[in-house]
Amino acid sequence: MLFALLAFVSPAEAKPVRPVDLCGAQVAAARQLGADIRAHNAKPHRFRMPEQSLAAAAYNAEKAALEARRAAVVAQLQACMQAMRALEAADAGSLGLKSPARRTLSKIEKARDQVPSNWTAPPPPRPGRNWEVPKNSPIRPVFEALRGSNPGKVGNIRLNGIDRPRVSDRDPAYPASSGRTIGSYDSGNSKVSPDHIIPLAELVQMRGFMKLTPQNMYVVSRAPINLQWLSKAANESKQSRSAAYVSGADPQWISAQTALEDQTRKKLQDIIDQLLKSQYRG
Repeated sequence: MLFALLAFVSPAEAKPVRPVDLCGAQVAAARQLGADIRAHNAKPHRFRMPEQSLAAAAYNAEKAALEARRAAVVAQLQACMQAMRALEAADAGSLGLKSPARRTLSKIEKARDQVPSNWTAPPPPRPGRNWEVPKNSPIRPVFEALRGSNPGKVGNIRLNGIDRPRVSDRDPAYPASSGRTIGSYDSGNSKVSPDHIIPLAELVQMRGFMKLTPQNMYVVSRAPINLQWLSKAANESKQSRSAAYVSGADPQWISAQTALEDQTRKKLQDIIDQLLKSQYRG
């Protein structure tokens, strides 16, 4: 006799969503396995030997298959949950995970299905050059589907543990001697924008990204851990490359940004690898 899996909550409609809400396939697999285990346990499991040896062998074979399946299902669910949690920012009040709308998911899926299975990423750009996804690249439709309104308006929240800079604050991207401060938009909000630490053009070309499910692509492309506040001037100078190439930037800021980029890149690659292990294939 087998013990059923622990109960899991159903995916919710509310936003921002919880990590478990983004592991729907894994939760469904766990629920189905629980039902199959209960059905197995309900079968007669006492046998007269040797008359019912064949029935006993069949019952035990089914039990062994369910045990193996349970190990795989639990591993996939745990891997998905760990990866989704890792995408979140650790500090309270920051940007949460979001689930894509059905229309967006369909667009990403259609674009991803056009990418040849043998596609490989080109070499990284030369130092100082932007990361690019050429218009004739097979992954360009995926890139376009993911970058629309990404990350969009996020409000006055914390990104990577930092509050949104206020109008007239010193711009940390530039030396204090420059006197540069944070400006304001016509709306009165501080002139900053959420910046992808690892540019989206680089992210979509990271190892294994194109093998993610459309939902996982969406979530990773909007990962809270990959966002920070940058002044409009610094963001426009950075473009789709390292902060090391922001014109006139403070050397200490550049050093800190380079370390942050290296750390974030590794985190994202680890999460992609984890999600690939978690993806349910039936």
